[in-house]
Parts: sequence; C-alpha cells; structure tokens
Amino acid sequence: MPSATVFSYFEFPEDLQLSPLGNGNINDTWLGTSAEGEKVVLQRINSTVFPYPERIMHNYRVVLSHLRSKDLKLHLPNLFPGIDGQGYLFDEEGHCWRAVEYLANTIAIERAETPAQARQAGSAVGTFLCGLSDLDPQEVQDALPGFHDSLSRYQHFLSAVQHNLAARLSDVQAEVEFVKREARVFEKIQHLGLPLRVVHNDPKIANVLFDQHSGEAVALIDWDTIQAGSFLSDFGDMVRSMTPSFSEDEPDTSKVHLEMPLFKGLVQGFVPTIQAALTPVERDNLLQGAFWIILEQMMRFLGDYLNGDQYYKVRYPEHNLVRARNQMALYQSIQAQESDLQRILTQYLSLGAH
Repeated sequence: MPSATVFSYFEFPEDLQLSPLGNGNINDTWLGTSAEGEKVVLQRINSTVFPYPERIMHNYRVVLSHLRSKDLKLHLPNLFPGIDGQGYLFDEEGHCWRAVEYLANTIAIERAETPAQARQAGSAVGTFLCGLSDLDPQEVQDALPGFHDSLSRYQHFLSAVQHNLAARLSDVQAEVEFVKREARVFEKIQHLGLPLRVVHNDPKIANVLFDQHSGEAVALIDWDTIQAGSFLSDFGDMVRSMTPSFSEDEPDTSKVHLEMPLFKGLVQGFVPTIQAALTPVERDNLLQGAFWIILEQMMRFLGDYLNGDQYYKVRYPEHNLVRARNQMALYQSIQAQESDLQRILTQYLSLGAH
C-alpha cells in the first residue's frame, strides 16, 4: 500500500479510500475514492519488470501531447502532475508511483465475447496507432529494451531449457520441441524489413475501456510498454487476446481455438482505421504478426515456468504451464485456419484500397 509520502506527493486527501483495481499481471493498481466521490487510479510500477520507470513517464507525456494535437475519438487519460510536476515518485523503498485520471462510466473486459466487442476494440487500437503513425520513433525511449526482440528472447528460452532451474523440464518436452520447431517465424519477421513505428506493445482487450452504456470502445490504456516497434506485433497481440474462444488461463486446451467471427470483427474494426498508415510490407504480412506474438508469448510463459515463475504473477504452481499450453493450442488453431484468415484480411484491405 502507498505510504504517507505518496499521498503527500499527489496531494491526495487523507480520507482517500483505496481498493484493488483490475487483474494486471505486472503492476499493482488501486482505485482511490474520496469522501466526495472523486476517483483516481493509483499505480505502483513493478520496477523488476520495468527497470526504467522514468522512460515510461517520458513516453507517456510525449504520446499524450502528440495525440492531443489530433482529433481522435478516444479519451486520453491525464497524468496527475504531483507537487513537482514530474508525475511520478520513488518512495522510501524504491517503488515508483504514478496517478492517472479515472475514466468514469467505463468498463474493461478480459476477453471478447461478441464480434461487436472485437470490432470496437480493433477500431480503438487502430485509431490510436494511426494517430501515432507520424510520431518519430526517436521521440520515445525504450521502456523495455528488446521487448519484442524475439530472437534474443529465444536464446534466453534455450538457456532456461538448458539450466532447468525449477527442475520442471521433464514435464514439458513436447512444448519445448514445439517452440524450437516453430521459431523460424522469428527469423522471418526480422528479415521482412518492417518500418519502425511508435506502438502500444500490449493492446490486449483488457487494456481497452468500453462505455458501460453504449458498449463503444472509448480508450486504450496502460501505456507502459509504448516504444518503437512494429504494427505487426500490435495486430498479433490483438489476435492473441481478442479472438480466442477462452482466455489464456483456460487449462482445457481442447476448448481453445480462434473464433472466426471474433477475428472478422477485429479486422472490420482495425483495418479501416489503420489502413492509411500501412506500408505494403505491413499490409502483406499482418497475419504473420499473430504467429509471431502468440509463439513469443508461449515461449515466455514456458521459459518463466522453467525458471521458477520469476516474471509473471501466478495463482498456482502450474499456472505458467497452463498459459503456455493454451497459447500453443491457439497457435495451432490459427495454423489450421490460416488460408481463411488471410482471405478475410485481404478482403478488408482491398476494400480500403479503392
């Protein structure tokens, strides 16, 4: 919980009541409510995962300023400046704190249940990325150096396999071999020559806020991972989080597959809003982003399981293994439907070209 120093820095009233908010795997988040009913989102940034919180805050200000200069149909949450205007504070224990505007009458969901939700979320992310498409990537800093450097992550994964710190390797031989067999997708992505973009890097549906009355997607939140990257990775992460039949925590992999109506809804929302900013190599390879990010995420869950769950929060000992097997099932489902998925993408990309 925050100390009195944090309350003083953000000039919070003493009667501010805090309650946990959201189900994030990384940061700790609270909703603060004053006696008058005013609300604020307070976050403690996980400095183990994010070793450069000052870069996160720099990027937040740069992106906020850039997007505010445009007429986007999205809410852009303000930062609380704090008593020194910096907007973040390191407390006595070295934890970094920030406070962000609470967007009233909005809700977050963990997974898309209807094509309309996927379409709304895809439209919000596309609008956000198109708004950033003319921002020089050199204006932002690497909050997480090498975040989607999958070839480097693959080497770390092989190291986790070799060292087997948690003595769990014997249970996951099939999963390890699957990653090794499919890792060629990382080479393919590297050799595409993709343009460098300012991207969100974590556009899962849980980071899209919906108006609780209209169901419209009104904001894309959690900007901690914003840095230079690729549109393909953001599209891939949307496919990963917005189109499965079940969430990444579902242990019964027989239930896990890509839902074609959800994918079509995502494409219907995303492609028209991002189309004008796409280069030919991005248009032609969007679906490769799904293979890239889903395999990378499987590899990260599996590597963390082998290392003894050092990175992701887990609720039980096999949680990371369940997540890894879940992602493997989703990847295989996309492989099985690849031609149909590409046909849908080509259809909507062609509509925008005329």
